[in-house]
Amino acid sequence: MTKVAIKNENITSFGGIYHIMDVFSKLGFEKLTESVLGKRGCSGKAFSHGSILGSLFFSYLCGEDCLEDINALTGQFRQRPGTLLPSADTVGRGLKELAEKNIVYKSETSDKSYSFNTAQKLNTLLLRMIRRMRLIKVGSHVDLDFDHQFIPAHKFDAKYSYKQDSGYFPGWASIGGIIVGGENRDGNTNVRFHQEDTLRRIMDRVTSELGAFPC
Repeated sequence: MTKVAIKNENITSFGGIYHIMDVFSKLGFEKLTESVLGKRGCSGKAFSHGSILGSLFFSYLCGEDCLEDINALTGQFRQRPGTLLPSADTVGRGLKELAEKNIVYKSETSDKSYSFNTAQKLNTLLLRMIRRMRLIKVGSHVDLDFDHQFIPAHKFDAKYSYKQDSGYFPGWASIGGIIVGGENRDGNTNVRFHQEDTLRRIMDRVTSELGAFPC
């Protein structure tokens, strides 16, 4: 005869994310994030940058695809002891605080200007996380792949591209399938325009932060 047991404790379909949270905690990503991005707020009560990025990342791993979806998961996340992650509004404000100023390049042929965003601090954080996880061997000579990926977007600063849509045209670098850097660019920027500058910045960071040597 089948027995039915009534459970009083909370049950969640997202329990697998707790293991990822434990791994992040053991790797010390919270302190690592603060060491790169700095302390957020002056009262000591503000959510840290680590909590903000964690809320965004954990929600993404649970299948969500926009900031507002975070609010549907914060209750689930709190079932893990000691876990308190910010809401979508706080995450949005925190991400805006991390924005860096654009670099503007002027074309010598068309006299037009194009904006690049190097996201220096976030790229540095990415590489230090990779090094903490030992995903790329220190001292190794590596093949660095680079490509541009058009992202359609209808935001106030999105530019119309030859892709026949408005958006952004960031360039991404990877080593063995691991993303090691990226820079955003105006959607109407030619893929070769100042590409050498972008590659130099990324390769210099890979060498200094990972101790690896791109070929």
